[in-house]
This record gives sequence, structure tokens and C-alpha cells, in this order.
Amino acid sequence: MSSYPQLELQESNVAVICLGDSENRFNTEYLTRFLGCLDKILNDEKFSDCSIVVTSGKGRFYSNGIDLEWLVQQDRAGQTGFVKCLHTVLARVMTFPLVTVAAQNGHAFAGGAMLALAHDSRVMETKRGWMCMPEVHLALPFRPGMQELLKCKTPSSIHRDFILLGHRFTADQAKQAGLVDAAVLTSNWQELIEQGVEQGNALLAGRDLARDSLGMLKADLYASPVKLLLADPCVPDPRITKLLARL
Repeated sequence: MSSYPQLELQESNVAVICLGDSENRFNTEYLTRFLGCLDKILNDEKFSDCSIVVTSGKGRFYSNGIDLEWLVQQDRAGQTGFVKCLHTVLARVMTFPLVTVAAQNGHAFAGGAMLALAHDSRVMETKRGWMCMPEVHLALPFRPGMQELLKCKTPSSIHRDFILLGHRFTADQAKQAGLVDAAVLTSNWQELIEQGVEQGNALLAGRDLARDSLGMLKADLYASPVKLLLADPCVPDPRITKLLARL
């Protein structure tokens, strides 16, 4: 059984959540551990001085999104509970009261790309990995909150290629398109984390941002996707159910 995600403190003000060393696919247990990492950052005295959270994977994948093979084995209640958990994760990251940076070490597909987009900033390794929403190739619809997150967090100029057509963006293409803030030429995990920290520090610009204030402003700025994510009853979409039945 995987022990990921894992949380560690780097320096006095940086919390790092390692998503894993495989495809880092989402199931309810995995996402619950991720939420536990977020709770610990806010509630554990060890992390009281943290102002930056960096998430990253190790290996070829940042995250390959939902574990569909696992999801197809769940009953209706299990599928509903999973979607609620995923929506909670996305909403929590979007409104987290610290500066958040996704250090994309490799492929970020579907739900994995949405998790990265929920962060305040993204840096992406140039030597491997694409960023992609492949739902068009799977005949999968987006739930309303997910659709709003994508529209809110990506430039309108790439909505066609990224959201509708499933284009795979390399790091350089993602930087040019505005999906990520930096394309990083490294294959060393710690160097990538340091680039993520550097990006976080650039956002802070030497300022000590109050957690309550930052969290409040994020909640206001992203009120539309967050409201849709948390209000969604998460009843399985029959189109998704039909797809899962074919797997």
C-alpha cells in the first residue's frame, strides 16, 4: 500500500508535499491523505512559520489523475464519495491560505493537471512530461465546478486547444501559453523543488502575508468555481457511468 502523499518541512517556511513515485493516481484514500497534509500544515506547530507549499511527484508523473480502474470497482456511494473528496481537494488548494506552487516533475494529465492549476503558481520540468486535459479522447464530460476551475485558471486564448481538443503541452509550450510560470531545465528533484520555492518567494516578494487575509481573498477571487465544486451533489454522471462500464 502506498504511503503517499508525504509531507515534509524544508527550511523553516516551506512545506513540501510529495505526491508519489509512480503515476500518483487519485482514489479516496489517496486524496484523504492529501487533505491530511494540508490540515497538518495549518494545525501543527512545526509548520507554523510556513508561508509556501510546494507539491511535486518523483519520477515520470506529477499526477496522471483519477484511478479509473479503481473507480470502476466502486459502488454508486463510493463513486459519489470520491468525487466529493476530489472536489474538496481542488477547493482547498484554490483557497489555501499560503502561497502554493506545483512543481511539475513530469506528466500532469486530467485531474492531475487540474490539481496543478488549483495552485497559485506552476513550474514545469522541461526534460519530460506534458500537461494535458485528455477528456475529449475519453468522451468524458467535465463537472460544472471543474469546468469553471479550468476557465478561471487558464487564459481564454488556449481554452479551445487545452480544454476542448486535448492538446499536450510541453513545458516550453505551457510557459508560452500561460499554463505555467516557469519552464525549468533540470532532472534533479531537489533542484525542481528549489525552483518551486524560488517561484513562491517571488510571489511573496519579501512580504509576510497573513494567512487569514490571503485565504479570505482567495475564497473571494475563486468564489465561482469553489461554490460549484462544493455545492455539486456529485451524483455519478450517466455518461461517465457508461464509460466506466466499458473499462
